[in-house]
Formats: sequence, C-alpha cells, structure tokens
Amino acid sequence: MTQSSTTDQPWTGGLTVPFFPPSVPELASAAIVVAQPFDAEAGVAVSYSRGIFTRQEWTTGHPVPLLISVLQRPEVEQIRDQVRDQLATRGEGLDDLPLRAFLTVADLYLSPEPSGRYVSAGFGAITASATGQLSGTVSYPDGVTGTITGSDTGVAGESHLAPLPPGPLTPLRTGDLRSLILSLEKALTAGDLDPRWQQMLAFAQQVVG
Repeated sequence: MTQSSTTDQPWTGGLTVPFFPPSVPELASAAIVVAQPFDAEAGVAVSYSRGIFTRQEWTTGHPVPLLISVLQRPEVEQIRDQVRDQLATRGEGLDDLPLRAFLTVADLYLSPEPSGRYVSAGFGAITASATGQLSGTVSYPDGVTGTITGSDTGVAGESHLAPLPPGPLTPLRTGDLRSLILSLEKALTAGDLDPRWQQMLAFAQQVVG
C-alpha cells in the first residue's frame, strides 16, 4: 500500500508526503494515494483493487459516512500525471518507491497488456441460460480449474485448485480479458471447440472495446 498527502487540492499538484488516513484498510492488493490539506480535517484516498480505482472521502473531525466512488479513466490519468510530475522533482527527501509502485499500477491500468492467465488454458464444456448468459469451464496443466461467465453486461471468472470448491466470480480485469481473447481466438481457429465459445469471445471483445 502506498500513501501520500498534498498541501494543495487533490491531484492538482503540490508536494506529497507520507500520511496514513483513518478508516482505510490495509489491503495487499491495493495501491493508495491520499490527498489532505494540512490545515483541514478532511482527506481523500485513491485506491486500486480488483481492476478498478476508487475515490474515498473521509474526515477526522467528526463521524461521517465514507463516500466511495469509482474513478473513470480521465480521472485516473490526471492523478497518474500528478504523481509522475512529483517523481520528476528530486530533493524532497521522501522514499519514492511507494509512489513509483502506484505509478506502475496506474500505467498498467491505462495501457493494459495481456496477462498470462489464459495462455495455457483448455476450454471445456459451455452452457447457455435462458437469459443469454454463457457459463464455460477452463482447465490448466497444473491441476487448476475455473469458470468463465459472459453476457452483454460483462465477463467474469474464477480459478481454483481442482480439489477445492470454486471461488466467487469477479469481473475480469482488462489484462485478463485480453488474455482470454487471444487464447480463445487461437483455440477457435484450431477447431474442436464448442461454437458457443465464439459468443463468449464476442462478449469479451465487447468489454474491451
């Protein structure tokens, strides 16, 4: 997790320094940047988890409900650029590794490359429901298995060791979607695959855009 705060308004520039915000959980999967004026009792945290950036507002003066919203690409890009500008300035005496970690996460989010999630996947049985949702099984050489579901609203998946029960389905990150698209295109070209996987491919391509 990374933290910082600023003497200016959020993401508009200024020096970032280490700061630990209240009520923000330490999640190993999240990168967090915090903006807080030194003379105010309010702050803003930006965190990354499960493929999305969220903005969380909080106060230290009195109890208020936490406000959390999902950030869109232009907002993430603006924050990324502000962090990059600070890293270009030397001499502030800060440990810049946490900020560099956040910058890497933002860069990958904005320009995602295919992950390796489905490179070695074998696509198995696939079924369709009356609502138009597809559910297919995948398997891997290392005793890992999983499920992929797709519809007009998105594509989700999970993977687990074969002896264990399936985990919760979560929306696939863009990098995983690109991996699924490349692997499905290759498998469909090779043949011997249920044609309904072609529709799953279309769902994934629709999400990536």
